[in-house]
Amino acid sequence: MLRWFRNGATVVANTPESRALAESIIGHPLPPIGRVSYTFSPYHSGSFFRSVFAIIGLLALLIPAGVSAQPPPIVQSTTPPESIAFARYITWLHARDPFTESGPVALAIVASLPGLDKQGSLVAIREVGESERSQYEVLELKGDAIVFERAVAPYLATQRQAEDLPLSSIIITPRNYTFRYAGAVEAGNKAAYIFRITPKGNRAGLILGELWIDPVTGAPVLVTGYLVTTTSRSINVASELTFVDGCPCARTTHMVIETQPVGRAELTIIEVPLGLADPNSTAAAICGGSRP
Repeated sequence: MLRWFRNGATVVANTPESRALAESIIGHPLPPIGRVSYTFSPYHSGSFFRSVFAIIGLLALLIPAGVSAQPPPIVQSTTPPESIAFARYITWLHARDPFTESGPVALAIVASLPGLDKQGSLVAIREVGESERSQYEVLELKGDAIVFERAVAPYLATQRQAEDLPLSSIIITPRNYTFRYAGAVEAGNKAAYIFRITPKGNRAGLILGELWIDPVTGAPVLVTGYLVTTTSRSINVASELTFVDGCPCARTTHMVIETQPVGRAELTIIEVPLGLADPNSTAAAICGGSRP
């Protein structure tokens, strides 16, 4: 210490004991030191906090997921399941309709007039022509002529009437219908939500009845009720989809038409989109033989 002092070093003692020791070594009294007050006060600007928060955020990203103290809470949906199914149904409507927009469709119609004990059947390929209306290539025709006149012809007339209307005016949506939830049904591993549908107008092509919606896909698995018509005929209809691997592969429609003077006509219509399949093999399977 004496050598440092002789070389110009400044010696500072903070306590009386250290002062006495230093003065005895260097042989000189030390100058008094004024009291130093601690005046530091931290100042952090807004940019400082933003930088700190950014650094904390980056560090948080570097923390492995396994060291998290608590897992994030699971938020349970408060939306009723039938509302979720209905939203999926609206989404389903925006997809391509395989029965009208995916090429030719194999069509089989089995009809009867129970009051007259008459039956008939028709197998055809339905395609949309250049006029954007359905055209039918008849593959097989069996039964009594009166059945085709009083049962099959009214059905085809109803279909043609629906094609003449804009799809937006008859599609089952909140624009054209009032929906009221009516409950759920289960059969085995299948379930559906039921909505009662009421047309908002008295236009032909609408239906008063029920819509059954698949809870997972939103598909309209069943539509049943009475068609609104411009004639005196009463038409009851029930249309059901059949699925394979989650995709609709067939639609079966049961229809009862009250006609005069022969009474009730009953029809079962099966539609199978041919898609990319070989039309010859599909038609042969429906007819039970080869296509001419």
